[in-house]
Amino acid sequence: MRTLTLVLVGFAFCWVSSKDVYVFQDIDECEFSKEDLSDMVYTVKLVFNQKLLCSYDSRMGKYVGYDEFGIRNAERFNNQSWKMKERKEQVETVCRANARLYIKSEVRKAPPVVVVRSNSEARFGQLTTLECHAFDFYPQAINVTWLLDGSEVTGHVVSTEFMDNGDWSYQMHSYLELVPHRGETASCRVEHSGLKEPLVVLWDSTSLHTRIIKLAVGCSFFLSGLAVALSAVYYHKKRHRGFSSLVLH
Repeated sequence: MRTLTLVLVGFAFCWVSSKDVYVFQDIDECEFSKEDLSDMVYTVKLVFNQKLLCSYDSRMGKYVGYDEFGIRNAERFNNQSWKMKERKEQVETVCRANARLYIKSEVRKAPPVVVVRSNSEARFGQLTTLECHAFDFYPQAINVTWLLDGSEVTGHVVSTEFMDNGDWSYQMHSYLELVPHRGETASCRVEHSGLKEPLVVLWDSTSLHTRIIKLAVGCSFFLSGLAVALSAVYYHKKRHRGFSSLVLH
C-alpha cells in the first residue's frame, strides 16, 4: 500500500529587519501506509530559515537536535513532561483522527443533482441562455458538457469554478447560449465518479410547444368566433332585405 503523509499543521513566524528576513516554521506531519493506521508516525519539525533545528519522532518518543541551538531546545522539550505527554497523545488525537477523516473522504462519493432550465422565457428563433446546475457532489472532480441533438457543443459555453458548500460537497454551473429551433434537442451531460455512467439531462422545451399550441387554439377560437359573427351579420342583413321587400309589396 502506498505511504501517505498528511501535513496537518504548518505555521511560520516572520521577522523583518532593515537588512534581513527571518522565518521560523513549525511543521507537523503524519505518515502511515496501513488501512488500520497501526503504523502511524507523528513528526514535528522546527525550521529556521529553511534549516532544520530539531524534530520530534513518535517512534523515538523524543526530540533530536541538529545544531547547537537545536540540541539545547531538544533537551529543554524532552524535560517538559507535559509536552512529551501531549506529543504522545497527538498520535491519536491529531494524526489518526485526521487520517480517518481523510480516508473517509477518499471513499465517500456523492453523485450530483443536476437541473437544466432556461434563464428566461424561451422562444423559437430567439437567443436564449440555458443553465445546467450540478449540486451536492463529492469529490470535486466533475465534467459538464452540452449536447445539441447528441453532439457536443464547445462554443458559447461558460462554466463557473467549483464552489465549496462547506459540508464536504460542491456545486458547479454551466451556461449555453443558443437559438432554439423546432425539432432540436439540447441536453447537459455530467460525468462524475459518483455516477455509474454519464448523466444526460434533457432541457424541457415543452413550454415552447405549449405556447404554440395555445396560440393555435386561441387563433382557432378567434376564427370560429369571427365566423359565427360574420354568419350572424349575414343572416341579419339577409333577413332585413327580405323584410324590406315584403313591406314595399
